[in-house]
Amino acid sequence: MREKPKTLPPTLRDKHRYIAFQIIGEREFKKDEIKKAIWDASLRTLGELGTARVKPWFIKFDEKTQTGIVRCDRKYVEELRFALTLVTEINGSKAIIRTLGVSGTIRRLKLKFLREFGWK
Repeated sequence: MREKPKTLPPTLRDKHRYIAFQIIGEREFKKDEIKKAIWDASLRTLGELGTARVKPWFIKFDEKTQTGIVRCDRKYVEELRFALTLVTEINGSKAIIRTLGVSGTIRRLKLKFLREFGWK
């Protein structure tokens, strides 16, 4: 009989931070375009080793308001914010990624930074 693998206790798990962002550009962008732009910006700016440390993970994107949430390791929040500021073009169209704020939980991030954009 196979034993179920043990999960790590909360004190040993990776701690994350969530970054709220807004896309300001010439046109509206799709979720997949933004996901690829964030991943490319991280790889181009931080390299493969840096991206592995930052652990960027795309959480949500609202195409109507062009706002979204990305997760990263809490030790490397500023590195990911720096990588996002260097984005000037997404899929051939001029655009920038504006960071709205950082929080430890998605719930708090929505309340504090994304409420004005209609997030609940």
